[in-house]
Amino acid sequence: MTPVVQTAVHRRLWALVAILAALPGPVYAQAPTSDTAVKAAMLYNFTKFIEWPAIDGGRPVTLCVVGRTAIADALVQSVRGKLIAGRTLSVTAMASDKTLSSCDVVFIDASETQRSAPALKTLRTQPVLTVSDGKNFARTDGISEFYVEDGRLRFVINTDAARRAGLQISSRLLGLAKIVRDGDAP
Repeated sequence: MTPVVQTAVHRRLWALVAILAALPGPVYAQAPTSDTAVKAAMLYNFTKFIEWPAIDGGRPVTLCVVGRTAIADALVQSVRGKLIAGRTLSVTAMASDKTLSSCDVVFIDASETQRSAPALKTLRTQPVLTVSDGKNFARTDGISEFYVEDGRLRFVINTDAARRAGLQISSRLLGLAKIVRDGDAP
């Protein structure tokens, strides 16, 4: 190969590498991730961008799941061996929604949102991040809601609900979210 041809080949290879690097995710060396695993990873990542008021630094960050135990199982895999601000993480699958105030993050499966509505009302002013994949959850009872758009899992954050709960949400996380406020139409 002549030096001119080699240079042209190298440019094309580097252009291909640049195109692959610009794609939204590794499309070639990774199997599709399940919806459950993505939700679990997002819940774990949310904890990195939330500040709770006056939490005892020695106790773990508690993530509770009401509903499908598959989310709790995937969350256990996501947080194993990881720390948030020097604190360990604990995952609990809740058989009942009566003790949610002991949690720092609560995920309520869409199938459980109606049944959990009374417990959620008691959490409105407590420093608990409430998340669900139930439709309009962030506009009615909770702080954050997962939804699917164009085949991708996205999330909504109700900034009024977060403020009422005393939670500080990083602008980096807010920049990735669809923002809603109390009273916004669904």
